[in-house]
Amino acid sequence: MHSLLSRVNKTSLVLFLYVFMSSFFLMATSFQLDNFNPSAQTVDVTYVFDEGDVAGFQFDVTGLTLTGASGGAAEDAGFDVSAGSSTVLGFSFSGAVMAEGNGVLTTLSFSDITADEACLSSTIATVPGGSSEYPSDGGSCIVHDIDCAGNYYGGSALDDCGVCDGGNADQDCGGVWFGDCADDAFDGCARGVD
Repeated sequence: MHSLLSRVNKTSLVLFLYVFMSSFFLMATSFQLDNFNPSAQTVDVTYVFDEGDVAGFQFDVTGLTLTGASGGAAEDAGFDVSAGSSTVLGFSFSGAVMAEGNGVLTTLSFSDITADEACLSSTIATVPGGSSEYPSDGGSCIVHDIDCAGNYYGGSALDDCGVCDGGNADQDCGGVWFGDCADDAFDGCARGVD
């Protein structure tokens, strides 16, 4: 009998620890940057709230100079969303909540790309009543395309000679990179013609 009770207690303890630890490590909220548009200077913040209603959220964005936030589920829920130069905060003055779900949380606008990556970090989603926070995944990053001139999302490209925006001007008339052929008036393309 003692052995049976000992086994039951061990099983209960293992089950309790599994349930407790799995709920601790499972992320109840998730935030990501998505649909980056360098021309319009906007990026969407998408979300997954799978543990219940959310009363407010906050996160930081690095690599961009933020100028505003609009649209998405936050606006639909009546949230006021404020975007400082790098911190975004959303909540409702009337106490409205966002329902459990997923989609576009808000669309951020920015004036400048300031680093090779735009990253979302320090993510927080609060439980209604403000007494606690849901566990969160911490965010995501987008790596920016950089052209050969060092411009983010620029149009410069290397030519066949490996020169940025060179237009193959460093090929001689024979098509040799940095070659010494030149057009002469009589023979066409010839080597060593001055």
